[in-house]
Amino acid sequence: MSNVAEAASQRSEAASLPWRFYLGWGLAALLGLVWLAAGVIKALEPFDFVRQVAGFQLVPGKAMQTAIAWGLLVAECALGAALILGYRLRWALVGAGCLTLIFMGALGWVILAGIPVEDCGCFGSQVKRSPKEALLEDSLMLLVTVVSGWLVWKPQATVTALQPRRWRGLGVLLCALFGLLTPLAFGFPLGGSDWSRVKVSGTTVNVATGERLVALIDTECSHCQESVPQLNAYVGVKDFPLFVALCSNEEWRRKFFIQRFGAKFELGEISKEDFKRLLADGDTPRIVLLRQGKVLAVWNGTPPSPDEVRRARAKRP
Repeated sequence: MSNVAEAASQRSEAASLPWRFYLGWGLAALLGLVWLAAGVIKALEPFDFVRQVAGFQLVPGKAMQTAIAWGLLVAECALGAALILGYRLRWALVGAGCLTLIFMGALGWVILAGIPVEDCGCFGSQVKRSPKEALLEDSLMLLVTVVSGWLVWKPQATVTALQPRRWRGLGVLLCALFGLLTPLAFGFPLGGSDWSRVKVSGTTVNVATGERLVALIDTECSHCQESVPQLNAYVGVKDFPLFVALCSNEEWRRKFFIQRFGAKFELGEISKEDFKRLLADGDTPRIVLLRQGKVLAVWNGTPPSPDEVRRARAKRP
């Protein structure tokens, strides 16, 4: 009897809701799809998102950047689910609006400071956006959020008609847990310290044995292209680890890179998954000193001099 009464109550409550509420909820659900998709995509590529956060140059230190990126993943997944399911809809819209304003403030800083950032959109590295394009995108999202909030805030019937249901809360919790736990499957936040499972092709160098100096590069990265002379300096040096560069680019891109920029080193290929895992939240070129497949030292962005590499070797006899 109680279930029948509850169902009848829900039908009567739904009938009392005005059309403007449903329109507002529909707009909120569309926003929720964007937030949830953004959170899921970033959760599947957590290291890319950490690099995106670091690129804004607002937060110092890798640990803080990782913590903020991780927290945003959880927030985006939870907010998206809450907007779609109508769980505490008004407060979910407030949260979405506040988070959008924070993103807009960060984008404004990037534009004013002239910081070169390419992956500014909601969907991380999957969709390239300039800061100005992303700011326009966020402005549109904020407008829709405000309109949706205005539509759902007025009807008094919603106060009782859209009470938090257990299944809605469970859905939000599951999405939040997805944002929290999924990055762990990619080694986040530990990053790429395990080289034992790396499969390398296109080179004769075995990175799992002996001492190796490995550069993780992207053939399309201008910084990597400019670093070729410094990387060439590692080749043929006596009493020095065997050097090899690795990337996830296709064979024809690797050949073009070697010919175009005069690379004297071997350039092997690894899978995109291994590349992202090993690069973690670092920058390209990432130089890694290995001994029997274990990491001794790491340099991000700028290749170290041969003397710096020797000093790193001496510290870990």
